[in-house]
Amino acid sequence: MTFAQAELNRIPADTVASEHRIRAFVLSGLRERLRGHHAQLLPVLQEAGLTLEEVEDEFAWIPLNKFAKVLTVAARVTNDPYFGLKHGAGGRFTSNPLGYLMANAPDLRTALRSFAHFHTVLSSNSVEFVENAGRIEWSYPVTLADSVQLTDFSLMRFISRIQFAAGSAWRPVAVGVTHRQPTDFVDYERRVGTRIAFNQAVNSITLSGQTLSLHMPQADPQLFKLITRYCEDQLELQKAVEHPLNRIREAMIRCLQQGSYGPKFVAKELGLTPSSLHRRLKAENTSFQRLLDDTRRCLTQRYLQETSLKLTDIAARVGYSELSAFSRAARRWFGTSPRSFRRRPPNLDVAA
Repeated sequence: MTFAQAELNRIPADTVASEHRIRAFVLSGLRERLRGHHAQLLPVLQEAGLTLEEVEDEFAWIPLNKFAKVLTVAARVTNDPYFGLKHGAGGRFTSNPLGYLMANAPDLRTALRSFAHFHTVLSSNSVEFVENAGRIEWSYPVTLADSVQLTDFSLMRFISRIQFAAGSAWRPVAVGVTHRQPTDFVDYERRVGTRIAFNQAVNSITLSGQTLSLHMPQADPQLFKLITRYCEDQLELQKAVEHPLNRIREAMIRCLQQGSYGPKFVAKELGLTPSSLHRRLKAENTSFQRLLDDTRRCLTQRYLQETSLKLTDIAARVGYSELSAFSRAARRWFGTSPRSFRRRPPNLDVAA
């Protein structure tokens, strides 16, 4: 049995709970990084609502929002707004099944395609590989509050994986992130290049066709088949227990971005009839309008706290054609105007 096969056998054959989760391996190396800043891991975990026992097994599931909070707290206690970037750059490429899958793919294009297809084996956030555009895109649940450090962490994880084939000097053709531009973004430019745009609708990394065609330097075709088979089995297990509201929320967000977000459009996005969508929502003790309103609220909170978008742009992104209607909705959600809500002390995860 190879080392990689032994590692695969260690992974528990459990199922994913309804909440968004990620494997605890993402915390690998965090203790040492915090020590470098004279900080300790345990208090950071405790503030995020985790225990050492919960993260002891690196293949155990932990809530995604708690991992995001870990990075947020770590950035604060180390006084380092680039903590997520640095932790993302420090991970081992083959520390998990998808790392092995990518490392043993025949080329980088296949590696990214496979990662996007099987990403829910390790995390329940949304990842897509837009092959004809040479772009990897990712986003997080709209209910996740602390996403800036998590976004930067994921950005550097992707870039590090690509550099495994392209070399450490490689930089993307373009990068987009959803959060606002920090006052000082020299560290971003040094690590990801100068073609980075902030306040974007999705997080993305764009690669050239030449980069996508690069061969993976240590590819093993047999190991690639073995891990692919394992990931296929895990994917089927997880589809069986996925909470239906997660998919419906994601469809609502896509429809809001397209400007057509009524029940028939969301149902079509999900491949359902409007009546089937209604039945699914009723089974979860909610309604289309209630879930849409909550999704808009969560999106608005993220845009106000984590971006520098104009209020008119935020209103349009959450489906309001008039600023007055958006402002009334914000007052109902937050008890104050969107301008006042934005002026509140920012989230800990927003880079200074």
